[in-house]
Order: sequence, then structure tokens, then C-alpha cells
Amino acid sequence: MPEEEVVDAESSTLSKNTSPVDHLRHLIKVGWDPNTPLITKFVDKYGLDEELRELINASKV
Repeated sequence: MPEEEVVDAESSTLSKNTSPVDHLRHLIKVGWDPNTPLITKFVDKYGLDEELRELINASKV
């Protein structure tokens, strides 16, 4: 499956009541590596660079 299709599939799991930031927070919380291509493309797609940095820094505490 092409990577773009994977990102679109992951984006489609967003519910109407969940924002991209909340979804990213959930993915990181359940153990997704922030450096995976899927997370990287999701962050790029929704412009969540700063939010990802904050989540990574918060997980180091």
C-alpha cells in the first residue's frame, strides 16, 4: 500500500469529535514512534510540528 494511502487511512480514523491534535496525542500516548513515516506525514498534513515537539518533550519528563 503506498504511503499516501496509509496516511489517508489514518486520517480517516479521525472522528468528527476529535481534532487532529487530539488524534496525534492519542497515537503518541499509545506508543507510536513520532519518527515513523505515518506520523511524519500526518503531522505535515495538519501542520502539527509544534504540537508534536511539545508531546515529545512532555513524554521525556
